[in-house]
Amino acid sequence: MLAGSYDSIMIPVLSRFKLVSGRLRGLRLIHTHPKGDKLDHDDMADLALLRLDSVTACTMNNKGYPLFLDTAYILPPENDASQSEFGYLEDSDPYNQKTDYPLFIEALDDEIQRKTKQMHISKDGEYAVLTGVFKSKEECDINLDELEELVRSAGVNIIARVPQVKKEIHPKYVAGPGKLREAVIKALMTGAEYIIFDNSLSPSQSRAVSEFTELKILDRTQLILDIFARRAKSNEGKIRVELAQLKYILPRLGAKDDSLSRLTGGIGGRGPGETKLEIDKRRINDRIAFLNDKLKKAEQARDIQRARREKNSIPVVSIIGYTNAGKSTLLNSLTKSDVYADNLLFATLDTSSKRIRFPKERDVIVTDTVGFIRDLPANLAGAFKSTLEELHNADMFLHVVDISDKHFKKHIKSVEKVLEEMDLQEKERIIVFNKIDKLIDEKLDEIRKEYSDAVYISAFKRASFDDMLNKIGYYFFKEGIEGFND
Repeated sequence: MLAGSYDSIMIPVLSRFKLVSGRLRGLRLIHTHPKGDKLDHDDMADLALLRLDSVTACTMNNKGYPLFLDTAYILPPENDASQSEFGYLEDSDPYNQKTDYPLFIEALDDEIQRKTKQMHISKDGEYAVLTGVFKSKEECDINLDELEELVRSAGVNIIARVPQVKKEIHPKYVAGPGKLREAVIKALMTGAEYIIFDNSLSPSQSRAVSEFTELKILDRTQLILDIFARRAKSNEGKIRVELAQLKYILPRLGAKDDSLSRLTGGIGGRGPGETKLEIDKRRINDRIAFLNDKLKKAEQARDIQRARREKNSIPVVSIIGYTNAGKSTLLNSLTKSDVYADNLLFATLDTSSKRIRFPKERDVIVTDTVGFIRDLPANLAGAFKSTLEELHNADMFLHVVDISDKHFKKHIKSVEKVLEEMDLQEKERIIVFNKIDKLIDEKLDEIRKEYSDAVYISAFKRASFDDMLNKIGYYFFKEGIEGFND
């Protein structure tokens, strides 16, 4: 029994009644409306956000006796977006209820569970609703397309997008409360476990959004951290990822923040770092110092390897480009190696160096670097700063671009921005348009006219490399590649 004011009631935290994706909570809300009005917007929001079995407004007469009941419940999810989200019981007489309520709710819960599973039957795993605040419709489309690829790389399925186009973000919730409520309701209606923001959430925003809903909340930074934690294979890469995780966690330990639980085991509890959140700030700082020391030793070993290459005067070509442009696939084809490559953002994080031999016993070192991405959060950029600093030792860049991506021009600008920030824009660079087999001839001819100095390849087809290899050969050795494949 709860007591409220004449126009509102405060619902307590319902942590005792666990919220299960695709199920009702097992609680029915019945409250009085002394003014005689029916269910209002706040009632329906409570019904959806708290995943209640039903909500009932009981209208009273001037003597305090019930007059009629207005009862709403959540409908099972449908693929038809125009379908109503709520249904209403016909029973309105408080003294003559014909519905067997327990039986009705049991059947409703089973139907919700069955239809939620049907919506997910084509893909196993977890589901997410994407949201974020964008300044324009164009920015919204570009950024959410990329966020979808990041989410896919993390092994999560996307069930809906609920963006907001607005000049300023909400200081507390990032998205406005109404839009956030819409995203939460969409997730609850479809059985999604996550709401993922394209924006990076500050510690206070992360806490506020986590208090708004019991669903799992991720921002773009946490998502990329999770992907980094999965992809890092080398000892140095793992150290860098753990450093980034700890630096992300540290300012968020001032108060309880349920969203941090996602960092303990990654999405689905499969990633590393199970003990990160059990340690206090002092121990985190000690751990950061320890990892920094290990990182320095790893960098010293890498410096020795670099010095050997410089002593032998072997030219170095670094493959750079936006993430998932096909850099690792190109390295494999060029050097006949087997570096891990996949059609995922950040499929590989660790730097790989291989040697290719040009005619007349002349060698070139080809290095694959971590992929670039727009607006990489500062703590993530810092985590791989020294890796990217190896680019200063390169004699040439192969800037690989996924020509089949409709946003490839923006990706080129993002990479050029990073090079400019690192004072590398003057380095010799060859733009390599990859995946030409995915374009129709008319579109390819159009791009060739605009980028006449670039080379055009399919990273899977070694026969398409001649133009690229000729440019490398003439730059370093003043001659082409005759006899390269002999």
